[in-house]
Amino acid sequence: MISERVKVTKAFSRILLKDKRLCKVTFQLLENALKAIILSKCYQKACKNCKSPTQNHTVVEENLLHIQKRLGIPTGTQYSSKESQKEPHKVYAWTPPGLPADKIDEYFAQLPNNKVPRWKSPGEQYREKQLVLQLPKQDLALAYCRHLDRSYHKSFEDFVNMRNELALDIAYIREYLDKQNECAKCRGTMLKGDVAVIAPKFGESVCWHPACFVCSTCDELLVDLTHCVKDRKLYCERHFAEQIKPRCSACDEVSISLSMPFLRRTMK
Repeated sequence: MISERVKVTKAFSRILLKDKRLCKVTFQLLENALKAIILSKCYQKACKNCKSPTQNHTVVEENLLHIQKRLGIPTGTQYSSKESQKEPHKVYAWTPPGLPADKIDEYFAQLPNNKVPRWKSPGEQYREKQLVLQLPKQDLALAYCRHLDRSYHKSFEDFVNMRNELALDIAYIREYLDKQNECAKCRGTMLKGDVAVIAPKFGESVCWHPACFVCSTCDELLVDLTHCVKDRKLYCERHFAEQIKPRCSACDEVSISLSMPFLRRTMK
C-alpha cells in the first residue's frame, strides 16, 4: 500500500513540475484521488447500508461467531455444563463453564449491570460488540484476511500458532477461595469463600475480582474470559496482536512479517 502511494505521489509531482499553473486546489483533488485509490484496496469495516462501524449494530449475526469456533475449540467440549447451566442459560447469553447456578449469579453480581449478558439486554449487546472487537476474525484465521500479501501468509500462520501456544488462553472461575488473597489488578483483598477468576498462565495462586479481569489496553472486560498474556499483563487478542505489529486503521488487519525466533521472543 505504501509503495502504491509513493508511485502515485511521484506521478503527481511530475505533473506539477511540468505545469506550474496547477494550483493548490488541483493538488488537493489529486491527493483525494490518491486516498480513494488506497482505500479501494483497503476497505473500511463499515455497514454497507448505513456506513456505521459494524460493531455498533445490535445484530451482528454475520460477523459474530461463537467463541469456541473463533478459537478452534470443538463445540460442546468446554461450554456444555448441562447440570450447572440448565436454568441460567435461559437468563444469560453466556455463563462461565462449570459453575453451579448460585455461583453464576454471584459472579455476575460483581460485574457492572450494563455488562451482564442477560438475554435481550444492553449487557448482551455489549458482549456481542466485544466479541467482534476483541476477537477480530482476521487475527484468528488466514481465511478472513482480505488484504494480507501472499508473501506474508506463512508468517501469519506462524504468528497464529505461536500466539495460540504461548499467549492465548481461557480463564476459569474458582467457586470459592480456600484462603484470603489479593486481586492481581486492584490489589484489593479477596476473602476466603469469594468467587475468583483464575488465568492458568499466571499460576493457580494468582486471582482477580470478576470486574478486574480486563484488558491492559482497553480496560474492557475480557469477553468470555478469553485473553492473551504478554509480559505478565492481560490483553484481549486485538490489543495483544497490536503489541507485535501495528494494525491498519482502514482494513483492521495486522501485517505480520516476522521470523519465528523473533515472534517467540516477542510473545514471552
